[in-house]
Amino acid sequence: MRRIFALSCGFYLLIGITSVVLGALLPVLLPYYERGYSDGGFLLFLQFLGFLVGVMVSPSLTVRMGRKWMLALALVCITAAYLLLGWLPSWSIVLLLTIIVGFGSGIIEPSVGAFTIEFTENQKAVAMSKLDVFFALGALLIPAAAALFIWLDQWHLTFFAVAVSSLILILLWVTMPQAAAQYLEQAGENTTARGTNRASYSKKHLGLLTIFIVFFFVYMGLELGLMNFLPSILVERLELNESVASLSVSILWIAMIVGRLFSGKIAEAVHYMPFLIWSTVGTLLFTVSMIFVSGQWVTYVLIFGTGLFMSGLFCIALVYANVLIPGMTEKTTSILIAAGGIGGAVLQYLTGWSMSAWPVAGTIIILAGFCLLLLLTLMLSHLWNIRNNSLGAAFTQHTKEV
Repeated sequence: MRRIFALSCGFYLLIGITSVVLGALLPVLLPYYERGYSDGGFLLFLQFLGFLVGVMVSPSLTVRMGRKWMLALALVCITAAYLLLGWLPSWSIVLLLTIIVGFGSGIIEPSVGAFTIEFTENQKAVAMSKLDVFFALGALLIPAAAALFIWLDQWHLTFFAVAVSSLILILLWVTMPQAAAQYLEQAGENTTARGTNRASYSKKHLGLLTIFIVFFFVYMGLELGLMNFLPSILVERLELNESVASLSVSILWIAMIVGRLFSGKIAEAVHYMPFLIWSTVGTLLFTVSMIFVSGQWVTYVLIFGTGLFMSGLFCIALVYANVLIPGMTEKTTSILIAAGGIGGAVLQYLTGWSMSAWPVAGTIIILAGFCLLLLLTLMLSHLWNIRNNSLGAAFTQHTKEV
């Protein structure tokens, strides 16, 4: 299991890289192909579309191919796509390869996440938070690598660097020790058996799933809204230079990495629901505070605090949802990650519209509104679970009396 978990961290590092590498290269990629930012937005949308397809098909591919070979297929897709991208093919080929990259990443994230949640016997939140640390590391480091290659005027080598990283992971994955391979195969058989025994959600679990779909839809809108629009917010509000304002995203990622080093242990100690509620409240307070300050360094402190409180929301909520909805880990994880992907795409549009239509304070209020929605969904999930458990206990007691 240790070998498999180490490789799982490698998978999350890779999808952290793939999630941001295109965005980091857009300033040089678009002029090379004589394209505008609308074309860049379309390119990123295609990657999301491929990601969504990968997320939705991963449970069925797990059953048909087994997790080992399904993940190997995902790595081959990513490796081949980036190798071809490095040769700077025609724009239409770039569009196609971007979809393939998204597809491979979409297979990896829910599959590895579901496996970690289901087969980590203790400290599930700790294991998931460690995976998210590696995701954040990938998303933090690849822009720096891309900046170096751009400075050397060899920016296309960034694609080859990602391809080599993925190739190394393929070799480590397919040559894992026999004991690890047998454990993975047995785990896959157990997952398939559980999925066969429980083909659909109960009424109670369907209600909880719906609430968590809203949570992940809104959360990714909040996270990606901050990631993509923080520099613009600081430029508009504090009149900072663009290069200085862009540091805000690095500060946010560093804070999330630091927070994820401890969020799992804290969540296991205080329990999932209190952790999620206080994390959401903290995120709300730090986000709203940005409206009332005008100093650069104070704003950076608030951004760091926001990142700390946000750091564990995604992975701990994913673990908590699967604890409340047992026996459907693969399917539940895929649905929730897909909901997050859709929410990130839709709500980013709302955030971008607010930047154009309103003063920047309006955008901050919208982001704070996302936090309030997260808080509301958490409270609803808690009340829904209590209500259904009480009804179940009452029904059991009545049956015994009869």
